[in-house]
Amino acid sequence: MLAMGMAGGVANAAGESEGTEAAPLVSSTVVINEVSTRGVNGLLDEFIELRNVSNQPQDVSGYVIRIYSPSNVVTDTIVLPAGTILQPKGNAGQYAVLVGQNFSGTIVDQTYVIPFTLTGAEGIPTAGGLSLQNMASAKIDGVAFSNAVVTPREGQAAIPENAVTDQLNAANTRNILSTDTDNNRQDFSLQLRTPGL
Repeated sequence: MLAMGMAGGVANAAGESEGTEAAPLVSSTVVINEVSTRGVNGLLDEFIELRNVSNQPQDVSGYVIRIYSPSNVVTDTIVLPAGTILQPKGNAGQYAVLVGQNFSGTIVDQTYVIPFTLTGAEGIPTAGGLSLQNMASAKIDGVAFSNAVVTPREGQAAIPENAVTDQLNAANTRNILSTDTDNNRQDFSLQLRTPGL
């Protein structure tokens, strides 16, 4: 698979993304589709949903999700397990849903349900962010919930969740087409949590 940094140019031999700031590119293979940093069970009632938005299977084995603090520091990483091959959009297996230790809810497409535990007591920081990187360390996609979180952020930050959204069972979600314009504020909105759908 071509190491295309969907949020920034082609990865060079060292795995560094060239042209990241000058010419960002939208993700055309795998996107971070939905993120819930908290839920009815509190801060660790969290999940991350990845979606293959292409017409070809995407092998994301070994890809890394980096979790960023509100001060733009990587606090945790999650490595996707071997054999995680997301199927083309519109098919069962197009999603991978990574679930925190206090996850509540129902996952519609359970082909790839991946439990995770982060070292931080807060889990995914509500005002932090996360990025998806391929095995060459090129950024594929990212989302941040504060403009201070620069590295994973694309354009303006998405609106963070809060105690009110816990009761509404909400998450930051892309639209039904998983549109990616490289502007988190435009691409994500708070909607009902729908992991694997």
